[in-house]
Amino acid sequence: MHMDTRQIKTLLEKYFEGQSTLQEEQALSDYFSGETTVPELRSYRQQFVLLKALREQDPGIPDFEDRLTRMIDSQQEEKQYSMRPRSFYRLAVAASIAILIGISGYLIMNNLWRRERDTFQDSRLAYAEAQKTLLYVSQKMNQGIKPLSAVSKINSGTESLKNLKKLNTSMDMLNMVSIINNSSNLKK
Repeated sequence: MHMDTRQIKTLLEKYFEGQSTLQEEQALSDYFSGETTVPELRSYRQQFVLLKALREQDPGIPDFEDRLTRMIDSQQEEKQYSMRPRSFYRLAVAASIAILIGISGYLIMNNLWRRERDTFQDSRLAYAEAQKTLLYVSQKMNQGIKPLSAVSKINSGTESLKNLKKLNTSMDMLNMVSIINNSSNLKK
């Protein structure tokens, strides 16, 4: 079967896209193993020659594929069995570490809480200490509020401004009276 270059290029496109049939692949293999390969397609020749040689090669060992399949299956089963104990031991070690951290954290926190509760044996001493602490806080707050007492003096300054406003209103009335007086003087 003789094919032209255009047909070969079309078959090569289908082959590299993975959409060629076995017959089309055989046709490509036959074309490239022949002597009449076009120079622009010679780069593909070596690939198809090797492919054809691999197809024709007989391993020479009876039941080779069956033995190979059994060997692969047995190795995969061994891996599955060997992986289970490792992952189990890792998980057990991680769980043990987490439990130890949790227990030690609980013991440390429990010990700290006990120390804070037992600071005074006598309730009267505890009451006196609380009063001292509250008195100290009150004094510090009063010292902080003391500079703010001057804020009330700001309002006292606005009282004198109200008196100025009354004076300004009175001055406006006097100006009106003087305008009226001047206008009556003009008529005379």
